[in-house]
Amino acid sequence: MREWRAVAMVLAAAVMWGTTGTARALAPAGASSLSIGAVRVAIGGAALLLIAWHRGALRGATWPLAPTLAMSVAVAVYQLAFFEGVARAGVVVGTIVAIGSAPPAAGLLAWIALGERPTLRWLAATALATAGIVLLSAPRAGLAIEPLA
Repeated sequence: MREWRAVAMVLAAAVMWGTTGTARALAPAGASSLSIGAVRVAIGGAALLLIAWHRGALRGATWPLAPTLAMSVAVAVYQLAFFEGVARAGVVVGTIVAIGSAPPAAGLLAWIALGERPTLRWLAATALATAGIVLLSAPRAGLAIEPLA
């Protein structure tokens, strides 16, 4: 049962992650990237706080101020940059760049900030993800794999 719950949570996260570009594209015409990002951060933050509260994770919790503020600023900047990028480059390119840059960025940041050296598994997964993104982005390659979809 616990494995199915974990699988469901990963699938739900993937659906939410995969629809962010579409949310920008379908937003009202006058909506700015800043307002869309702010709404997304507010809804996501509120949901995470409710989950943490429900699980009792907030009782007696103290968060270090500097890392908490740095993370908050990073999330806000990402939202603004992502939605502005989607507005300028389109849903497909913006989403591919965002999804494609996440694994290498996470691995490199973990190496720089935490001293965690990339594992062979991470290198292989990142290489496969990069190859997939190249196939999705290259017009001829995209046409070549279209029948498989």
